Amino acid sequence: KLLKHFLGYIFKFVTDYIMNLCLVKIFTDGNGIAYGVTRLVRPRGTHKATIVWLHDIGENGDDSARFVRELNLPNVQIREHIKWICPTAPRRPVSRLGGAVTTAWCDVTQVSENMEDDLASINTTCVLVTNLLAGEPAHVMKGVGGIGLGAAQGLYFASGYVAGGMGDMGLNAVVGINGWLPAWTNFLYHIDSLTVSGTLAASLPILLTNENSTVPFQFGWLSEQSLSRAGIPVTFRPNDGSKTSLFFGFSFHLTLFSETDFGGYAKYMQEGSYSYWKLAQNIPPALGLTLEFS
Repeated sequence: KLLKHFLGYIFKFVTDYIMNLCLVKIFTDGNGIAYGVTRLVRPRGTHKATIVWLHDIGENGDDSARFVRELNLPNVQIREHIKWICPTAPRRPVSRLGGAVTTAWCDVTQVSENMEDDLASINTTCVLVTNLLAGEPAHVMKGVGGIGLGAAQGLYFASGYVAGGMGDMGLNAVVGINGWLPAWTNFLYHIDSLTVSGTLAASLPILLTNENSTVPFQFGWLSEQSLSRAGIPVTFRPNDGSKTSLFFGFSFHLTLFSETDFGGYAKYMQEGSYSYWKLAQNIPPALGLTLEFS
């Protein structure tokens, strides 16, 4: 029995390795710059949900894979049923870094509500995300998440999805850690003229966290207001830098997104949609993740 278990583990490891090799630099952005390696983190149990996770500036799919592997908080079955797809952004000069070349989904200037957005690259990455989710089974729940610039990309994808620009893939949740909504003014001021689907918007819960040293609070709030006006249920919460509250809130949001399949923490929602954040403040520090991000 032990030999059978060991051989099964080896087979799964080799399969994952081959799949990762097959996903190297398949896509290019609008400037012909190749995307990097896409890593897969497969569920341990029955595949019930797929999430595309987008890293921050200067990181890669390996960093994302390590991050999601550590999302293993007690009673939160994140790894058990969720498949994670972790692509790597192209290497490009980044204006915010003085033109230094690093991995980034798009060029970025100073993060503020008046920043210029590299929409050509952002839209190309949306095509990448759409393609990555297109091959997933129809019955599987689908989500997009990210941190920093990856979160911004995910929120933009959500705005395009409810406006009918990403196809009807059945997107179920979006998570943005320290992110913002690119082109937020354009989205806000044209909501009435856009063909925003009320059904799609109402069924797409978004968790957006904000840490003021990364994204100005006002900018995070304006991003939340733009998405909310479109009818999207957005949970917007400042983050004090504590990994415990941040990652527990993130994990809990994903549990809620799939609670019809996983069961879990619905009882904590009885006091209101944000009660889980209050609960997170009492989680022992030992449950916080140890992975640091630059």
